Amino acid sequence: MKNIFKIALLSLCIIACKSEKKETKKETNTIEKNIKLEPKLSHEINGLTHCESVAYNKKENLLLASLIGNSEEGDGSIAKVSLDGKVIDTTFVKGLNDPKGIAITNDKLYVSDVTVLVEADLKTGEVLNRHTTEGTVFLNDVNVASDGTVYVSDTGNSSIYVLKPDGTFSQWLQSEDLEHPNGLLQVNNDMYVAAWGNMVGPEGKQKQSGNFLKVNMESKAIAKVSQDTLGNLDGVQVYDKQNLLISAWRTGKIMKINTKGEVEDVLTVGRSVGDILYIPEKKLLALPMNIQSQLLIYEFKEVEK
Repeated sequence: MKNIFKIALLSLCIIACKSEKKETKKETNTIEKNIKLEPKLSHEINGLTHCESVAYNKKENLLLASLIGNSEEGDGSIAKVSLDGKVIDTTFVKGLNDPKGIAITNDKLYVSDVTVLVEADLKTGEVLNRHTTEGTVFLNDVNVASDGTVYVSDTGNSSIYVLKPDGTFSQWLQSEDLEHPNGLLQVNNDMYVAAWGNMVGPEGKQKQSGNFLKVNMESKAIAKVSQDTLGNLDGVQVYDKQNLLISAWRTGKIMKINTKGEVEDVLTVGRSVGDILYIPEKKLLALPMNIQSQLLIYEFKEVEK
């Protein structure tokens, strides 16, 4: 009888221990769910004249920023900035007019410059070529596809242009449904578009406000991702597997949006935030501020909700 009692008591202890482990695991999971990433300002870089766009040169572990300058011919440039906020060179690429979007490949840098797509050597900054075609109005953001094809938005004529690997530069797609595209980002078979926006609203109260769109790379079909207009959109970056980050120029908002169009405000900075950069592996967000002539660098930190 005593043995039976001992066995029963031992069984109860084992069950209690297992239950305690499950509760501990459950508590741990609950704690993990209460942690989220929030951006904290780490560097504010001033004196970058009308900074518009920023890209990451992984080889040199530094940032490249487009400086529009003071709208004088040839006073625009591409600057080099370290990740810890130090300006290395403000005229790495010089002699530009009003440079905006930047994209890089293994050995080249591409930047839009009014009606021209400039191609420069990534190592030396020397301008190698200038690509243009009849009809370009206001070239803006630049995106390089995995096969080396370069796409550039034309906000002025609601188009996207393409520079093919063979060097030909031409209009890829023109449509008012692109809502005057600004930011471009190809993800798999879709080109995501942060649109500056068409004129919307009743006569006399019209305003320009853009949607977040996607274009099928094969069919060129255009679809809305956002459930409503989000403002004068500018930059777009991948945040994680489920979400992208987009910026709204006029309101200064940085938003996280998923493929269902669900939006979450991440951060609000000043008016004129441009073509943003996010480096997922470093959890760094870089925000070019045009009017303020600044580059803001944020680091995403773990905080409790």
